[in-house]
Amino acid sequence: MRSQGKLDYLSKTETTWKVLSVEDDAGYQSALLNGLQSLDYGTKNVEFLTANSAQEAGSVLAQNPDIGVILLDVVMETDDAGLRLVQSIRESIGNHLVRIVLLTGQPGMMPLDDLMASYDIDDYWNKSDLTHDHLQTIVISNLRTWEHLTVIQKARQGMQLLIESSQRISSKMDLRSYTQAILQELVKLFEFEKGGVVCMAHQHEEIPDKALVFAATGEFSDWSNQYLGSITVDEEFSHALMNSFHQQEHMIGTAVSALYFSSEELDQRDYVVLVKHENPLRDYQVEMLKVFCENVNLGFKNIALHSRLAELAYYDTSTGLHNKNWLFRQIAGLSPEERKDCKVLMLFVEELAYSEVLFGVQYGRNLMKYLHAHLKACFVRSIDIALYERDTLVLLVYDRQDYEREDLEHVLHPRLQIDDSLHVIDLLGCMVRLSDVPDNTPAQVIGIAKSALEQVKHDNVDFGVFSTQQLLQNQNRYSLLKDLREAIPTEQMFIHMQPKIRLSDGGLVGFEVLVRWHHKNGDMIPPDQFVKMAETSGLIDRLDRRVTRLACRAQTVLAEHNVRVPLSVNVSGVELSRPDFVDNFVELLQTEAVAPQSLDVEVTETQLIVERKAVLKHLKRFKELGIRVSIDDFGAGYSSLAYLSTLNTEVLKIDRQFINRMLETKEDRQVVRMIIELGHTLNMEVLAEGIETQEQYNALKEMGCDTGQGYFMAKPMPLEKAIDWCRARTDES
Repeated sequence: MRSQGKLDYLSKTETTWKVLSVEDDAGYQSALLNGLQSLDYGTKNVEFLTANSAQEAGSVLAQNPDIGVILLDVVMETDDAGLRLVQSIRESIGNHLVRIVLLTGQPGMMPLDDLMASYDIDDYWNKSDLTHDHLQTIVISNLRTWEHLTVIQKARQGMQLLIESSQRISSKMDLRSYTQAILQELVKLFEFEKGGVVCMAHQHEEIPDKALVFAATGEFSDWSNQYLGSITVDEEFSHALMNSFHQQEHMIGTAVSALYFSSEELDQRDYVVLVKHENPLRDYQVEMLKVFCENVNLGFKNIALHSRLAELAYYDTSTGLHNKNWLFRQIAGLSPEERKDCKVLMLFVEELAYSEVLFGVQYGRNLMKYLHAHLKACFVRSIDIALYERDTLVLLVYDRQDYEREDLEHVLHPRLQIDDSLHVIDLLGCMVRLSDVPDNTPAQVIGIAKSALEQVKHDNVDFGVFSTQQLLQNQNRYSLLKDLREAIPTEQMFIHMQPKIRLSDGGLVGFEVLVRWHHKNGDMIPPDQFVKMAETSGLIDRLDRRVTRLACRAQTVLAEHNVRVPLSVNVSGVELSRPDFVDNFVELLQTEAVAPQSLDVEVTETQLIVERKAVLKHLKRFKELGIRVSIDDFGAGYSSLAYLSTLNTEVLKIDRQFINRMLETKEDRQVVRMIIELGHTLNMEVLAEGIETQEQYNALKEMGCDTGQGYFMAKPMPLEKAIDWCRARTDES
């Protein structure tokens, strides 16, 4: 088929793509949007919309049905507000194209079946894992996917309409009703409201005078059953008709199009369908028109066409690999005996999205095809492979072997020869035995595998095997998360205080405030369990604010008992990176009538380095306000001396693991001495954590360590006992 000039899929006015952020934490949302301000999506504009609740998001979606990406928080006005919104978008609204990126944090925190099988989510990330560059890569890749899927969806909708149209046309048994049906279907499919005509001519008759208008519709209805020679035809119409008949091909114009058909082998006739349209056809409409014309001209091939369409439903058109639909059908078709031994192996290609940004989408498609061929050769018995997502393959392995990590080295780290170059690819994988999920549907099985893969990513390993015990643990953690949300503003959350001692003379220099959780069932939940949970689920800001408020009130009580030393509170690096963090922190101190110098802030070394660019100005403001900042757990993460020297921090806290080992070997002792000297070189106070013995205390004092804390001096204690402890020290002195 020929078209006059290049036609675009989308009109030139459609150059703005929309991203919606749904987040009830205004501070985090502000930081998120701030990180996306520099987003570069080529010549297209990106508009950022916001909503602070699932209800508000529903209104925004109703007004903006063309939103491409949604960055969605799970826990908002209710624990499952975000998930309910996903269900509403997919089922009630029926929008299956918009890319939904879940920003929640804890993989597997909620029941796997409910999350990944019942809710159609496209991406799933921890808030604490999102750096500036990573966030932009996620948004750009999902926008590209949405744009591509939108075009495909239009074509698929058209294809479905074509099938229905073909059925209606093929039901007509005589030429007149058949040709009239052609025009009616063209109006329905392509909105040719002005109508058109079907002209018939014998091959050797003079054209156009002897061409008979066999059917007509719209503004041409009066032309029916007349020869064109007896009708006044405008020049554009006549020109299109002549060219189509003489050249025996379709002619696509800006206002008039002519479609050529022939039944030469049957009755020596040629047909031209002339249609008038207000706007030029878009590329996907031209493609639809091709298929439509094939149906009209070769009706007996309808069955073959339907077969081809069914085949397309089970293959990825860009790679030729089996797709998700095929995978679900294949699992559903397994017999109980086959399910007993079958295993689902899901493999994720690391950094493929970023590689496609660098080298183009075609690189990713070629890589998946090469990888498919490699994996086929990795197993003794035949396996089936499907492309689940552009960066994820799913293997159905039909053997009785229980695979361990060591058995899959050649699978997880393949060496592929691509275009005369050797590529070493890193994959992350997880395996689900179908015998462990006997009653689950194919969609639920794949949902479980996807959640297990997310757990692999979170654990920073390259392979994992799903177990029913893991499912139970995840359900328990999700239940605990719900309890944590309820507990934060209540008396279940309280603080203990551990003294900080000046090693030279044993004088008290401050307290570290430590959060404790007395669960409503009577159990004490360890901090290392629920603090990490709060960080990865987006609750850490509420927890930190609660602890800071309790610390302010404790400071007031201490002052009433003539104990005037600063209290230090722990702050998440992600929270510290938010633009309004210092303002909110100072506002809280003012509300509680506590001087800024009365509270210190502690941030772990790793978090401080990761968020360094965002927190530098905050550290400077803290210094101006007289609020000291400590680098907590120094040495436990990845230290960067280049970054360390640029930070406005006053205290360096040596991680307890170094203190525990420093008396074991000369080397361990020298490491501690080096850290102390480093801190002093940078004009920082050095504090040792976890001092448990007199020998450790004496050694640190001899090395010049300024302050310390640990069970040797005092355990963490409630406020009342801390006051008694201070009073007892005063009495002793």
